[in-house]
Amino acid sequence: MKILEREIGSIEYAENQTRTLPLPRNYAYRCLDLILVCKLTRAATAADGGGPCDSAPAQLIKNIVIRANGRDVIKNYDLESLHRLNQQRHGTRPFIDAEDWSGYADAADKVMQIHARIEFEMWDAIRPIDTLLDSAGLATLELIVTWGTGLDTMDEDWPGSGGSAESVTVTEATLYVASVESVGVPPGTMFMTNKEYVIRSQVTATSNRHQIFLPVSNLFRSIVLKTHSRGDQVNTIIPWGLNNQNPITIASGTEVFKYRAAGFLQACNRLDKAMEVPELMADAALTHRLLERRLEGYYILEFVKDGRLTECLDTSKLSSLELTLDVVAVDAVDHLDFIDVYLTELIRPPEPVAVAV
Repeated sequence: MKILEREIGSIEYAENQTRTLPLPRNYAYRCLDLILVCKLTRAATAADGGGPCDSAPAQLIKNIVIRANGRDVIKNYDLESLHRLNQQRHGTRPFIDAEDWSGYADAADKVMQIHARIEFEMWDAIRPIDTLLDSAGLATLELIVTWGTGLDTMDEDWPGSGGSAESVTVTEATLYVASVESVGVPPGTMFMTNKEYVIRSQVTATSNRHQIFLPVSNLFRSIVLKTHSRGDQVNTIIPWGLNNQNPITIASGTEVFKYRAAGFLQACNRLDKAMEVPELMADAALTHRLLERRLEGYYILEFVKDGRLTECLDTSKLSSLELTLDVVAVDAVDHLDFIDVYLTELIRPPEPVAVAV
């Protein structure tokens, strides 16, 4: 197979509206690269506080969907989380140029850019091509983007938090899309579907047994937890949990697949994924530190350690799969504490039908 890299098109900003970009249906997709370029103006008052959300201005894009045949959703997540998921998978943070948006003071016509990658080929796998998206036989293939607002980039103005006296104007914003595709897929080649989506669970009370039920029937490559309060990633929703005190648990009945202390798991994630110091927007002015941080608010539960997809968690014969957590309600006022569960699910291709001779 040969590699084709090309520019696909762009999507213009439309506040709180959904826009669709049809994707070419010729070859097998390895990935789609996205770059958001925008110009924002912020007006603040002395009473304002907080600052930008993590990886702002990514919040301008609230939702990204890849849909095939008008009904099959293959990818479903937000740009902010996708940017950080890319960092975890590749050991380096994707390109971002947004230093001018730090703080909460007045800021006029600040131009910013942020990059993220929608991946179909499997990262950290011995055979990445096992999960290519072959578009040749599809009736339709679409990239669907739901835009947010300028205020979504600020944590004190996160939806539902009551906001502040700030105002953010989006002068312009455009999402540019490029692809990497494989040309010359042998006829009859079947790929697994690399499906990614999110399940959101709200934390309204402190509990040592917060359960999230996960779907069964396919394979799980990894499960990533993201904990956030009022729009900010925090480590306080899931306690550290050393000495086997209420660890993060994934189990089916009495069979346990993961049993990890939250803080210890984050430390292992940093080394396993070779992540550099994960700077947040609030750290923009820091030039030196003696601490090598964990990626705040993220917990990676990885099943494939050696790159072999045969190590995936096979749920096809399980009757249930439960994620159990010890949680603390951080926001006692508006109850804007959430655990987002990002699932990488592999769907096997259908078995060939035997034909009687």
